[in-house]
Amino acid sequence: MLRFRRPAVFLSTLLLLVSLLSTASAGAAEPVRFAVPPWPGVTVKSTVVCQLLEALGYETHQEEIGPVIAYNSMGLDEVDVCLAGWTPQQNPMLEPLLEKGTLELLHENLGDALIGLCVPEYTYEAGVHSIADLDAHADKFNNTIYNIEAGSGMHTSVAEIIENDVAGLGDWEQIGSTTPMMLTQVGDMMKNGEWAVFGCWKPHWMNVVLDMKYLEAVPGSEVLVTTSKVYTVVRTGLDKDMPEVYAFLKRFEVPSSVQDGWIYAYGYKKQPVEEVAREWIVQNMDLVQPWFEGLHSVDGKPASDVLSAAFAQ
Repeated sequence: MLRFRRPAVFLSTLLLLVSLLSTASAGAAEPVRFAVPPWPGVTVKSTVVCQLLEALGYETHQEEIGPVIAYNSMGLDEVDVCLAGWTPQQNPMLEPLLEKGTLELLHENLGDALIGLCVPEYTYEAGVHSIADLDAHADKFNNTIYNIEAGSGMHTSVAEIIENDVAGLGDWEQIGSTTPMMLTQVGDMMKNGEWAVFGCWKPHWMNVVLDMKYLEAVPGSEVLVTTSKVYTVVRTGLDKDMPEVYAFLKRFEVPSSVQDGWIYAYGYKKQPVEEVAREWIVQNMDLVQPWFEGLHSVDGKPASDVLSAAFAQ
């Protein structure tokens, strides 16, 4: 009898192990699906997150789609994550789906985004600190605000400021063009030491390339000067389906200065996004490791150990 029990026990144990391994493999095979609007900062940010998850054994998939499609696709279980939840700008598209319960604003991954008007640093040092200071130096600015193209929200907001004579700007004009053209114009003026006031925002590579300062707002300028928070948006149920991915995403955040650098490298210097992401991870493991404290790879190893090995310098 004993001779027959041992093979039976061994066979049962083997079958149990196979079953467990199959279950684990099936879980690991489910990709983490990212919606990625075609914005340079979000492209790099998504690639950073995907490279970290892939190092831990997860499969990831990135789909370049806009936020409206992304958020609606979460309710259809076609998208898991989008790192581009700009608020309050996207509130009209997010709030109905939050009420419906198909998605969750998981965590603020960027908390200091800003839109406004900027001047060169030397102009700021000369005393122009606020939108209220512009009109006193109208001649130096040629009564002109440089901005992005007509039809954009920023252009419309500046037009409203001029129309309402906010801070005495009623006799000023606005020159709109594409972002590259505007920044080339302003950059050339700065090289010549000329004064310029222009539409600006962060995160963007302009914050890396140009020595510039953001002007303080005044009553009536709030149509343009706004702060934003960017959220990681996930489909409802991700916490149960991928708890460790969910836990990581709940911690993931970067300041706008980091995203400025990503946009500069990828959007301005035209480095491959995979290269930008990996270089940043390798050089910033001190920022990365706390996101994974207490978490594990797909095969159960401490995430910190796996990532240290995968991104060793």
